[in-house]
Amino acid sequence: MPRSKEEQEEERKKELLRTLRRGPDLDHLIEDKKRNFISYAQGAKMFSMNYYSFVKLAKEAGANIRIKKKVVIDLELVEKYLENNSEGEEGEN
Repeated sequence: MPRSKEEQEEERKKELLRTLRRGPDLDHLIEDKKRNFISYAQGAKMFSMNYYSFVKLAKEAGANIRIKKKVVIDLELVEKYLENNSEGEEGEN
């Protein structure tokens, strides 16, 4: 039995809401760029740091990328920040 235009429109609106709730599909962007993105917890574990110390480090490095209510960290920016800051400190000792 064919659906009425109102039913089709209602179904289209529901599908649009489902798509918006899922958020943007960013996988294709990550694959093309070959960059590594991690969470705060993963970064803290990777660098053997306290969680809040890593949060502070990531913010200082400007590596935070906010996606809706989540934050991912660009690992490349954190590593560059550490390289640039550690060079100056080594020369002082």
